[in-house]
Amino acid sequence: MHIDVSDIIDLERYPVNRIENVFAGQCRDAYRKTGICLLEGFVRDSALERLVVEVQGCLEHAFFCDGSHNAYLSESPACADMRHLRQERTFVGSVPYDRLPEYGHLNALYLWDPLKDFIGFVLDKPEFHRFADPLGACSVNVFVEGGVHGWHFDESEYTVTLMLQAPEAGGEFECVPLVRGTESEFQTVNAVLDGGRENVLTLPFTPGALLIFGGKQSLHRVAPILGKRPRLVPVLCYAEQPGMQNSESVRKLFWGRTGPDPDALAGLP
Repeated sequence: MHIDVSDIIDLERYPVNRIENVFAGQCRDAYRKTGICLLEGFVRDSALERLVVEVQGCLEHAFFCDGSHNAYLSESPACADMRHLRQERTFVGSVPYDRLPEYGHLNALYLWDPLKDFIGFVLDKPEFHRFADPLGACSVNVFVEGGVHGWHFDESEYTVTLMLQAPEAGGEFECVPLVRGTESEFQTVNAVLDGGRENVLTLPFTPGALLIFGGKQSLHRVAPILGKRPRLVPVLCYAEQPGMQNSESVRKLFWGRTGPDPDALAGLP
């Protein structure tokens, strides 16, 4: 079944298929200045309903991780000032790429070259490719009741996510933009981990929004989830070199296996 991506994305509002225009330049400028490019209403309402139903049909394949880490995701502190930092809890599930419908709307969106090229333009990447990982190319983060992603900096430079379904309560995406590498970095991180809110920005969870986020430079978290409705967020992964994949240890950590499921639904082209 052929899916017209113009039925998924509001290309009149967000002409991502034409990167040599004012809109694309504005998105790049916003990301450069803040580490955030948030496009609310990116997915049409009619397509959003189909995407939610599609992802809900895959939730039985979510693999859940429940562990702790410090804000730098490291075994040792970043410096002497960080030794007293408490551990942050992360409890989240992920549906792997090979469990998404091969001919579904989410896969059609991920495989659409103009979207890839637009994201690469915003990130200022001269060369940009879809991730070649059979499990992590495009996955879906699933936060159920009690789910949380503690304060941290990402190991990867950026993330690209779609906001599909908000929980009944909680689950706010909170961040301190571009704090890493500043003179006040450790002071700010300590203050936030101690409950300070002075520098914290809360991004609205608007179903249908696309978010390009510089998570390596920005401290961030997903607040605890309340209620029975899961928070659903697809993660679209890319790389600057072709053929890039996660290590087997990363696949085992996030999806409980190292290779494709022989009964899988989707696969990389």
